[in-house]
Order: sequence, then C-alpha cells, then structure tokens
Amino acid sequence: MKGDFDRRNFLKVAGMSGAIALGSQISSRAHAKKPAPAYPIPDGPVTKEDYQALKSEAEKTFAGNRTELQGYYFHMPALGTYPSLFAWDSGWHTIGMNRIDPKMAASEVEFLMLQQRPDGRVPHEVQFKEIKQNQDLRHKLGNQLSQSQFQDGVSVQVDPPSFIISAEKIYQNTKDRAWLTRLLPRFERAIQYLTVTRDLFQTGLPSIIHPWESGTDSSPAYDQILDLDYRTPLGGPYRMFLYPKMFDRQKELGYDLKKIAADNWFIVEDMNVIAITIRAVTAVSRMFEQAGDKAKAEQYRNQAKQMTEAIRKIHWDDQAGLFWSRYDLKDPKFAKRTTCASLLPLMSEHLPQDQAERLVKEHFHNPAEFWLPYLVSFNAKDELDREKIYFEDLLLWRGYCIWTNMNWMICEGLLTHGYTDLAKELTRRTAKMIRNQGFWEYYDCRSGQGKNAHPFNWPAVVLDMIHLTWPEAVV
Repeated sequence: MKGDFDRRNFLKVAGMSGAIALGSQISSRAHAKKPAPAYPIPDGPVTKEDYQALKSEAEKTFAGNRTELQGYYFHMPALGTYPSLFAWDSGWHTIGMNRIDPKMAASEVEFLMLQQRPDGRVPHEVQFKEIKQNQDLRHKLGNQLSQSQFQDGVSVQVDPPSFIISAEKIYQNTKDRAWLTRLLPRFERAIQYLTVTRDLFQTGLPSIIHPWESGTDSSPAYDQILDLDYRTPLGGPYRMFLYPKMFDRQKELGYDLKKIAADNWFIVEDMNVIAITIRAVTAVSRMFEQAGDKAKAEQYRNQAKQMTEAIRKIHWDDQAGLFWSRYDLKDPKFAKRTTCASLLPLMSEHLPQDQAERLVKEHFHNPAEFWLPYLVSFNAKDELDREKIYFEDLLLWRGYCIWTNMNWMICEGLLTHGYTDLAKELTRRTAKMIRNQGFWEYYDCRSGQGKNAHPFNWPAVVLDMIHLTWPEAVV
C-alpha cells in the first residue's frame, strides 16, 4: 500500500514539489552547478592566528543565530533557513560553544533537555512562536508540507543524541555539579527511549522511522529503502513529496510505534544514529563516574560495550570492511552505500583495533573514497563518480559534500584508536578550509567551496578539534 499510495498521488502534488525546486534557484542539469575553482589548502600547521580567526568568526556566527527564551540561551542553526531548536544541531553548536563560553553551552543543553517528552524522547525540532519564521521559499514550503510531524509545535521525531556527547565535554570545563545532577536523569531517560522504546529490531540498538531522524536527510543509503532514483528529473521532486507523506502516514497511525513498526515503511538501524548513541552512552557512563556513582558508570559502560558487540555481530561486512545500516523488520536487508556513517563506529572505545584499522586504512585513508584534498566527503568519491544525479545542490547529504560534524566525529574516532597524526591532518585541512570560506552548512569536497545556509554554526566544532589535536595553537 505504502509505495503504491504515494506514487498514485505523486502527480497531484508534483506542482508544489516543483515549486520547491524552483524556489531554490538551482541548476536543472544532471550534476548541478559546476564547482568553483579549487583553492589550495596552505601547507603548514594550524597556527594561533588560524585559531583566533576561527574563534572570532564562530563568535560572530553564534551571535547572529542566538536567541534567549525563558531565561535560557540557545542557537538556531541558521536564522533565515532553520529558525527552530533542533536537537542534534544543539549538540554540534555546544561542542563549539564550549570552547568559547561553556556556561552558554550548558544553558543550551539544559534548555533542550527541558523540551524532553514524558516518554524520554528529545524532539527532533521544537518551533517557538516567539521566533519569526523568516525562511526562503523552498524551506517555507517544505515546512508547510511537513506539518504532520508536529504536535503543538513539537516534532514527534527524534534525533541522534549528540547533545549528550557535548554535555560530557561541557561538564569537563564547568565542573558544575548542580547542572550535572539536574540533567543526568534526563540523559538516562533519553538513552532509555532510544535503546529500549526504539529498539524495534530487538537488538539493543535504536531504530529510526523517518530519514530526518538520522540527521543525514537524503543519504544514498536510503535510496534502495525508499525506491528513490535521482538519476531522473522527477527523483528530487518525488523525494520532496515522499518525506512529508511519511509524516502523514505516521499521523494516520496515531504516532503509535507498534503500528508504525507493523507498517514497516521505513524502519532502519541507521549507523549514524547507532554510532552517536553508543558514544552518548559512553558519555553518560563517564559523567556518572565523575559524579561518583560507580554502579551507574559500570552499567552504561557495559551497555556501550554490548551495543558495540551487537553492531559487530549484525552490521559488520567482513568482505567490505565496513558497517552497513539495516532495514525492513520483516525481511532484514543491508543498505550497502559507502558513506561516513559506515566509519563512525570508530568513536566506540570498545571497537577492536583490527576493525578500526580496516575502517581507517581501507576506507578513510583511501584516496579513491574519502582521503581527498578537502576532507571529508560524506559520500565515497568512487561511488559518486559513477552516479550523476539531478538537483544535487538541493538534496542535502548528496553529492560531493563535506559536513563538519562528520569531520569532528571521525577525528574523535581517530583519536580513540591512536591515529593521532591522521586526526591532526584532518583538523589542519578542516581549519584551513573553514578559514578560507567561512561558516557554511557544508562544503564541496572538489573545491572546498562553502554551500547552502550561511552563516551556519556547525563549523565551530573545529575549535574543539584544534584543542584536541593542535593545543599549541590555542590562544
């Protein structure tokens, strides 16, 4: 029913989807606009001048995207494009803000956790009437089409728990025991929701029920799951229609997880979500350790270990040397597309060194896939080069894109497993790229050109990367 229903109705809304594409003012050629001429990544280390320039740009960007509500500060990813509170975005914001103003970072995480639902879910997005929705045509229409995901301005969707990872780093700076005491029970409920309520495959791992819950909206890994084909001009507009229709279907089912699971439209153990959740469980363990609760610390340490063992058993492809996302409750299958998500289990301290080595040497440090002059392409270059798609500039997480949060996570994974020199070089190229281009939503891995929303907060994570890998550059 699901696929047939959507395709029968596609033509009825194709005009609106087409308007979204038109509103974006993108090229209609198969592989979108030509990239800007590449600029050289300067030789030499990350310098104090680099760090100060990046910090100043981060401060200016955060100030432009900041709002204060109910006595708390938080940051919208980009005011004119994404004027809401987004959960995983707040994780990336506060990882950067923690290196500028840890108390402000703590305020954002606490305000986010105050939006937590009674079942433990931290919403993907919360819209506030106090914030003027000053969006461009494409995002405004997309928001209107997707209203079925909201109940009183709060999304029924969930997000990867990057904010829990950030919380550990914030506490390391502030040592604010009262803040930690207030938030630890909320972090526990968030983990409980993801690893129990959302354990739809009964593996101890979280599942997602919509691509937006992964954060990686139009990842190629979802093409085979949703029968999407971007090699035709209708592929992009159909996806723009399909994602809102998935929300409509969930609303028809009363947002009931059991009914949604039985419907089995998009039930996915997504590697991006799983890897971030494992790292968040480890963060909770460490925060309990710092709070003096040894039993809770051991409980969550064991959970992170068990989750890592689960992905090694279920999701590891020994022939490919990669972890794949898995979908379909009734007949489980793997989505075999090579993206950064397949590398993110590197963040787990429980991943054996032999598997970490394969991820790093066979894939991350492979110039045919990810090790390019500009780092790190979300999608493996060899697969990109075989697939020319329409509306590439419109579809987030498609094409030759670099996302700085992925760079931060890979840096974290490299350091976890002892690849210090690679982490330093990843940081160096990331810092030089951002300094040249400014704070953009993502960058083109062929040229380093910044693209889409600007100014965008996520690139501030590079400040944390510099602290960890080039401490001599920190002013």
